[in-house]
Amino acid sequence: MIKKIRSKLSVKVFLLTAILMLACSSITYLCIFRFAPYIYKYEPSDVEYLAREFAQELFNYTREESTTFFDNNSEIFSEQYEDEYRLHIFNASGDEIALPYLDEITGKNIIDYNSVTKTDAVNTSFANDTNTYTIFIAQNSHKQSQVVEALYKALPLLSIIIVVISVLTAFFYAWYMTAPIKKVSKISEQLASLDFSGFCFMERTDEIGVLSDSLNILSKKLTDALSELQTANQKLQADINMERELQQQRVKFFSAASHELKTPITVIKGQLQGMLYQVGRYKDRETYLAQSLEVIDSLEKMVQELLTISRLDSSGYTCSKSNINMSKLINDRLDINEDLFIRNDLAVERKISPDLYISGDSLLLQKVVDNLLSNAAAYSPAGNQVLLKLWKDSEGINLTLENTGVHIPDKDIGDIFEAFYRVEQSRNRQTGGTGLGLYIVKTILDLHNAEIKTANTKQGVIVYIQFQNKNIFSSK
Repeated sequence: MIKKIRSKLSVKVFLLTAILMLACSSITYLCIFRFAPYIYKYEPSDVEYLAREFAQELFNYTREESTTFFDNNSEIFSEQYEDEYRLHIFNASGDEIALPYLDEITGKNIIDYNSVTKTDAVNTSFANDTNTYTIFIAQNSHKQSQVVEALYKALPLLSIIIVVISVLTAFFYAWYMTAPIKKVSKISEQLASLDFSGFCFMERTDEIGVLSDSLNILSKKLTDALSELQTANQKLQADINMERELQQQRVKFFSAASHELKTPITVIKGQLQGMLYQVGRYKDRETYLAQSLEVIDSLEKMVQELLTISRLDSSGYTCSKSNINMSKLINDRLDINEDLFIRNDLAVERKISPDLYISGDSLLLQKVVDNLLSNAAAYSPAGNQVLLKLWKDSEGINLTLENTGVHIPDKDIGDIFEAFYRVEQSRNRQTGGTGLGLYIVKTILDLHNAEIKTANTKQGVIVYIQFQNKNIFSSK
């Protein structure tokens, strides 16, 4: 019980308030009881004549006979004047004599009654006594007042009312004071557990209301800060993952590049050594010098493409974009590469919508088109067809290039845009190239926020490219 009282603010406030209410009510009652004035019905002037009459009659009584006299007069004061007044008698020394027997003194002196309401003092004496006595009639200070009597009668009921009011008042006060504090405490516990979803609503302007508003503001700011921190952490984690992925791609790229460069260098070295030492077939220098030159040409092409990739992948590289007529660019590249398709006995069909403009780097987009056209020419068997389409729809500008007579294994479709990846496992450069053409295409299109994908069709293989609407212009 004591532990519960110590741990509950509402119980403490209730008990303290109830005790204070009971104490204040009790003190108020006692003060009223103690200091309540007696309301007298009779004034001293009403009994003034009696004091004189009693003084005259005492001359006719001896001290022994006065007992009956004083008894009779006491009955008069009790019955007629409701015991509001008492008769007092003093000897010559001023000491009060106890009534009715006059054998003792009360211990009081006449001067003790100076502040008491009384009649005038009258001198008297007894029949057989030569001593002089003084009498007067004074208000009875011991008689209970009507207020005190009423308080006595009302005490039981008043005690019940005081207890009930004290308990109810203490309960209401405890609820009024602790209810908002409990709300604030609950919100603070949520904040401590990093739960910022709570809201403390109070229509108060006092200190508790200010504290509630401050907690709400703190909760909102912590929520915003935590949200920003989580967003920053997610972005940081995404950057870290991307950096790891890029690092892995770099390692994989340089490993593949080293392998790809090592192979032609080894071939050239072997051929040159054979020709220098005139070993076997290498005595025919003219033939192998021509072969070495072809390998060097292929090596030069690979180095140029590696330099292009290095430039595109550098962190500070940005495209030099302008408003490009994509329709004209594709038509021009088809015309320039026309001899390539004629040599490979390939028919070219074009369906290009006129005057379609995009924002892009003209030289890079030319390289995209050239690489796609050279790929189509290299992989399409003679007598087949290359179909190129360019059109605009609600999603953007679309470019497709389909070459017939060839298919890509389904397991290789998702990998053809990787560096040095060739579908032919033999890696024969007569048809396979350097393996960097489509990787460069994908890199350039990423810089232009364009999508590229490839798929097999009934007739062959199709490459699909889409330029988003934000990169499209309606005219020059």
